[in-house]
Amino acid sequence: MKSSGFDIEKTHLQAIDRIEKLTLLVMIAFVWCYKIGIFIHENVKKIKIKKHGRKAKSIFKCGLSYIANVLLNSENQNNINVFKFLSCT
Repeated sequence: MKSSGFDIEKTHLQAIDRIEKLTLLVMIAFVWCYKIGIFIHENVKKIKIKKHGRKAKSIFKCGLSYIANVLLNSENQNNINVFKFLSCT
């Protein structure tokens, strides 16, 4: 939720209603990233396990990176149906 994810502290919001809306959107985005990360880990490419036994990156970060890559480089993703991808189905 913080600097390595959505960086919400940089918004400097103070109005409660805006903070509530932002929190709701961030929660939805977090779940979406997590679901995509699980899908990538189980079906596309396993997350590398380091020598100490932990994953090289979290499932959330894997999903966030993949979503950012698809949305920012859509011309390079010829084999991905973006609308199906965005609906998580």
